[in-house]
Amino acid sequence: MLGVARSLASSRVQLVGINHGRLGFITDISLADWRTALSAILDGVYDAEDRILLSARALRDGPEIWHDICLNDVVVSRSSRSGMIELQVDVDGVYMYNQRADGLIVATPTGSTAYALSAGGPILAPDVPGFTIVPVCPHSLTARPLVVSDRSIVKISMSNCYDGAVLSVDGRKGIPLLLGDEILLSRSAHLTRLIKYSHGFFDKLRTKLHWGGKPVG
Repeated sequence: MLGVARSLASSRVQLVGINHGRLGFITDISLADWRTALSAILDGVYDAEDRILLSARALRDGPEIWHDICLNDVVVSRSSRSGMIELQVDVDGVYMYNQRADGLIVATPTGSTAYALSAGGPILAPDVPGFTIVPVCPHSLTARPLVVSDRSIVKISMSNCYDGAVLSVDGRKGIPLLLGDEILLSRSAHLTRLIKYSHGFFDKLRTKLHWGGKPVG
């Protein structure tokens, strides 16, 4: 689903997902109900919502060496053989912090219920115009996730990654990063339109995350 969203981002084709896995926040039609759901969708019984995408560019000594877009998240992480990496994060040209950690996640509202959630990040409702910045296993007791505007430009600079670091989008195998590399993240000009057939976002959270329901009586 994530790969299809990236591939069709510029086409404005509406997407509908059938859940073959577990949580499935964006593939919310179950295998048991797919015939009924698709029949209703073809009859026009559905809602649609736009989801923002994140644009990522990697720079090395000035020139761009890589770019991509994603629906969920961009992750900078240590390689399998390395220790912690050190990152400098700037938002809209303003220094935010240096972070020593196993990695850093920048997620869209859609991605806030994916890897970022398991790393302790906040859940953003789909229509929140923001990104969440979530450190992965930071070497600090005070490091906390942060939500920034989706109009912001987030720059991640590799301050220390002598043993290797990797940049990936939406869980795909990414590119190796070197000391001094910079990653620029901003809202993409494209949107992904998802067809929604199931209940609303908060109903989905209660069901999939096993939250308590509304008291009866």
